[in-house]
This record gives sequence, structure tokens and C-alpha cells, in this order.
Amino acid sequence: MTKFKILIFIGFLISCNKEKTEFGNAELSQRINLIEITDLTENSSDFDNDTLKIIGDLHLELENKGIFSKSGKIWIDSFKPATELDTVWKKMNGKTVEIIGLYKSGKTGHLGLYNGEFKEIYYIKVN
Repeated sequence: MTKFKILIFIGFLISCNKEKTEFGNAELSQRINLIEITDLTENSSDFDNDTLKIIGDLHLELENKGIFSKSGKIWIDSFKPATELDTVWKKMNGKTVEIIGLYKSGKTGHLGLYNGEFKEIYYIKVN
């Protein structure tokens, strides 16, 4: 009986310490197909004003906010309406994430170095 109580207590502690790693509408992840960032850099205007799902490394620094892969980077100014940027800053910075959002093509971000941006984020999750 004592072992059972200890296991319940440990399970309770683990469940309380989990940080939330997903925000927004999770149902979108099942409905929207994944696109590679390389496809965006090669044909960005084909995806202008589309809702896209991307996986990449999230970097949130002062003038360097975006999702990156080896072949390109997309600017992110806000995680709204999924969540506030400040909410996820420390939890997700530097991690590989899945993002679903409204994409706008064209040079943007700090010094125009990014190959487009997400105007709105509908879903974000650490992979």
C-alpha cells in the first residue's frame, strides 16, 4: 500500500511540473499539410496569404525572431492569436517547433533578411 501511495505522489509531481508545450488550435495540425521552408524560399509568392504548417528551429532574440531551417528563415513578430509571445519565449526558444500560421511572402524582418513572415500564428507546438 505504501508503494502505491508513493507512485501516485510521484505521478502527481510529474504531472504538475510539465510545462505547456502547445498553444492554439491543435485540430489544424491534422488538417494542414506540412511544407518545407525550402519550398517557401524557392516559390514564396505561390504561398502568399496561405495558412501553412512549418517545422523548424525557433529563435527568439531581439532582432532575430523567426523559425529557421538550413535553407531559409521566416520572420515571426507575434504568436497571436495562439498565445502571447512572452508566454512562450523561454519555453520554446531554441527548440524545434511546429507552427501553423498565415504566411506573407516577401522580404521582411530585421534589415529585410527574412524570406517572408507569419502574420498570425494559429498553432505552435514543441516537437
